[in-house]
Amino acid sequence: MVITSIIILVVIMTIIIAAAFGLAVSKGYSVKHTVDPLPEDKKYSHEEEESINERTEQK
Repeated sequence: MVITSIIILVVIMTIIIAAAFGLAVSKGYSVKHTVDPLPEDKKYSHEEEESINERTEQK
């Protein structure tokens, strides 16, 4: 009798956990994922950036 009760309890818990997992996965797939666009222009050119790095390294 005790073993039957434990098996039933384990099956019910497994079903609840599987349902929660399925709900979480379903909700994750319904979210629209976006990517930020790449910046088109930098404030500094590559040469200016190198000169700034050289000045800061000399300190």
